[in-house]
Amino acid sequence: MVEPFRLEALLTAQELINAGMRLAFVRGMTKLGTRTLRQRWKETHGERSSKGKLPDSVLSFIKNREAAAQLSAFAAFYKQTHGLEFTAESLMDAWREFQNICGPVDINAAYLSVRDIRARIVLLSRCHVCHATFIYDMGSRHTERCPFCRTRVLSS
Repeated sequence: MVEPFRLEALLTAQELINAGMRLAFVRGMTKLGTRTLRQRWKETHGERSSKGKLPDSVLSFIKNREAAAQLSAFAAFYKQTHGLEFTAESLMDAWREFQNICGPVDINAAYLSVRDIRARIVLLSRCHVCHATFIYDMGSRHTERCPFCRTRVLSS
C-alpha cells in the first residue's frame, strides 16, 4: 500500500509532468526520486525526459519584450492570487488560470518566475507611468524597462 503523503506527491508529480515541467524542478517540489519521475515522464510523453542544462533563472526565458510582458503578467497574477505561498498546487492553480485568461505560458518559465522573485534574483517592480507590475533586473535589456510601456525604471 502507498502511504497517503507519497500518493499525494505522485499525483502532484504527474500533474507537473503532464504540464511539461523539467524533472529537476518536479523533484524539488515533490521530493520524489529521479528514477520514478523519469518512468512517469516516459509513460506520459512516450519519450525520455530532457537531460540538458537547466535554465539558471527566469531571465533565460526572457528573450524579447513580449516574453518579458507575458512572464511579468504571470508573476503579478501569481502574487495577487497566492501571495508568498509557493507550492506545486499553488503554481499549477495559477498556471492553469493564467492560461485560461491570457494564453499559453511555459510551466518552467512560470516556476522560475515565482522562484526567482521569492529568492530576490529578480524583483517585481511597479512602473511609475502605466502602473503595471513587471519583472525587473537591471542587467537585462528586456527587463530594465517596463515591457508594457517601455519606461525606464528611475533609481531613487
